[in-house]
Amino acid sequence: MTSNTASSLSFSAAPNGWRAALGDPQEKDITVVPIIGWQTTGENTSVEPVVLFDNTREPVISTVRSTLADWSGGSYLHQILAPGIDLRDVPEGWTVADPYQA
Repeated sequence: MTSNTASSLSFSAAPNGWRAALGDPQEKDITVVPIIGWQTTGENTSVEPVVLFDNTREPVISTVRSTLADWSGGSYLHQILAPGIDLRDVPEGWTVADPYQA
């Protein structure tokens, strides 16, 4: 685990296969992104997923909390997917964007 004492953050790399499913009611879609690590803050003992949006020419590494704060329209964390776990309870009529699905 790496510690950044200047901002009281700790980071631990996630094993391969963890994903976060983020729901967007305005677009009626769920975007699945890889979790690359877990971050804690000195403020509390909760663990925050750190995700990768590996867009070409504009990759983004962010926490789920920061991502959802930047998105509008009631976007939410739909599900944390452990390796081997399938996405479930997708609202009817929504699309799923999961570039890593085989």
